Amino acid sequence: MDNYKIRVAFIKYFGQAEMIVFAPGRANIIGEHTDYNEGFVLPFAIDQGVWFFASVNGKDEFNIIAADTGENSTLFPHQNASLIYGWEKYFNQVLMAMAASPLKGSDIVFGGNLPIGAGISSSSAITCGFVHLLNKMNHLEMSPHKMVKIAVEAERGSGVRGGIMDQYSIFNGLKNKAVLLDCRSNSHEFVDLDLDDCHFYLINTCVKHNLINTDYNNRRAQCDEAVSLLNKYYRPIRALRDLNTDDIPKLGNLLSDTLFKRASFVIQENQRVKDAVHAIKLKNFAQLGELLYASHDGLSQLFEVSCPELDWLVDYTLDDDIFLGSRMMGGGFGGCTINLTSGELNDEKINDLSDKYYDRFGINLEIIPTSPEDGILQKKTSYSH
Repeated sequence: MDNYKIRVAFIKYFGQAEMIVFAPGRANIIGEHTDYNEGFVLPFAIDQGVWFFASVNGKDEFNIIAADTGENSTLFPHQNASLIYGWEKYFNQVLMAMAASPLKGSDIVFGGNLPIGAGISSSSAITCGFVHLLNKMNHLEMSPHKMVKIAVEAERGSGVRGGIMDQYSIFNGLKNKAVLLDCRSNSHEFVDLDLDDCHFYLINTCVKHNLINTDYNNRRAQCDEAVSLLNKYYRPIRALRDLNTDDIPKLGNLLSDTLFKRASFVIQENQRVKDAVHAIKLKNFAQLGELLYASHDGLSQLFEVSCPELDWLVDYTLDDDIFLGSRMMGGGFGGCTINLTSGELNDEKINDLSDKYYDRFGINLEIIPTSPEDGILQKKTSYSH
């Protein structure tokens, strides 16, 4: 990704940057809404992301400019978060989460090529990148685990009760590998993604969503309620992760229809993650594709976080043999599908899909080829001296 625009903006406003950091977005092969249920996920860091150019300014303030829009903000440690909105709140929440650390005021320009609201963690890239930047600029020597924890705390402070998947994969991703993350122990193993001729594509519905203003937090509350009821009427569990598919038929009389659907999806999705890892190791990409379709069916019918645009994109792929699998990705209610194909999508295929989507919804979609890339910790932080 070219950082020329961000570099030029920094020179224009502040001069020469002392430090340059890149924070990738993330894709998730499978394992949706399982992270906050202490389950399993299978994400990878992608090559699209956010650049940060920065220099210490000798003041007790952070002057931050968004290169893509020209918006600017001046933030101070311990600032009242209730008065801060938009992208500024992510920077502010990081400053609040790191309030106990001695932080030097800085001038920062950031920007990149992560679509906002596409479900590929633009907000997490900002928070993780800023945490890493502050750690480096202030020589804090924080551990990777500590930085992930701060980034998670910062995003939760902005209103989303998410899990740890986004931040963990953005920091720890490795090129050509997926991260099998256990969201209970916060431990991981890398899974080789030797795809042969297969490819991953993200297809952006370009339907914008804001997780705070959707039912995302409501879904988490429903999962928590199901756990509480099952603890009382079924058996002691800490999270839905503690149940398996054999338990599902026994839960119908213990939960409302809605809670039963939510719990069933999470239990099944956890099993699909394990099955997906097995399929990848065997290079059984047809099976992996079927698991993606099954995941989407559950997200749409049981967890009810899809939308007409996402369902249409997945249905489109069913009629074309080059698509092995497809599902909605991210919190839901818009954003991207992740698609596994048996080869590259040619211009004819891309144009056909784009035209039909526009005819149906009057929206221009975005098709993004993607592959596993290094996370923040593997990227070289640049210094200018």
